[in-house]
Amino acid sequence: MEDSPESNNGTYLKQRIMKRHTEPISISKLVPYSKHPFQTYEGERLEKLADSIRNNGLNDPIIVRPHPQEEGKYEILSGHNRVEAFKLLGEGMIDAFVRTSLSDEDAERTVLDSNLNQQSFKDWKYSQQIRVIKMYSKYIQDNSQQGRRTDMEDGSTSVHGEQKSEGKPKRETQRDKFSKHLGISSPVFSRYKAIAELDEATLDVLCEALDNGRLGFMSAHRISHLKPRERLVVVDFLKERDDDSVFKLKASRVKGLCDKSKESEKDLTKGTIRELLLSEDTES
Repeated sequence: MEDSPESNNGTYLKQRIMKRHTEPISISKLVPYSKHPFQTYEGERLEKLADSIRNNGLNDPIIVRPHPQEEGKYEILSGHNRVEAFKLLGEGMIDAFVRTSLSDEDAERTVLDSNLNQQSFKDWKYSQQIRVIKMYSKYIQDNSQQGRRTDMEDGSTSVHGEQKSEGKPKRETQRDKFSKHLGISSPVFSRYKAIAELDEATLDVLCEALDNGRLGFMSAHRISHLKPRERLVVVDFLKERDDDSVFKLKASRVKGLCDKSKESEKDLTKGTIRELLLSEDTES
């Protein structure tokens, strides 16, 4: 029996709307999402997806929007791997759900949510995780002004406000909501955010070191709190050893460096930093 429109919390209506707006689109008109933070399938994994589509058809249409800059083109928001599989199969058309009125912010959210439906946050590479946190942090920042005004109006920063709210559950913040959505705690989200806020050049080096195992996550977080000039020396140090697959910057050395930096009001010298990074471990 067919589901009624009232069933499944609106799922029926959503599916009907999507079907009504699904249309075949030429693959030649599709453009990858400009800020796509995820790697597409390659090799055997892509071939398996192509085989599945060949045998079972396309179960879920891709999601696109009219390209913001290129007239007549469509930007892929969900389905990059399915498009690549169709190309491998030699297909020229693919069914797509076209979102005609979608802001850049909503487009980003669609990209992130579609990938979270396929894999959990913890399954992604560090570089992917950090890029996603960066997107979410931007969203929080862009929408925080109204929240700050509300906080000031209800007196939550005053003693009276604290007394008034005593015994009441803490209000869930945007960060809390996104953390829950990603399956991590708010403190862990904050650590990712500290790394994500670094300049692009530094972020690229740290992400690469994280992805290939030459740097641990907590070490990257500690490095993000170094003074800018000290951090630059560490980044140069990592870049020098980029071709050394055996080298790994041990956590104890990074911790020792960061502790030393906190103790010093002035920037540590390049020589001191390099000496600390190459020193013997101070802990097991």
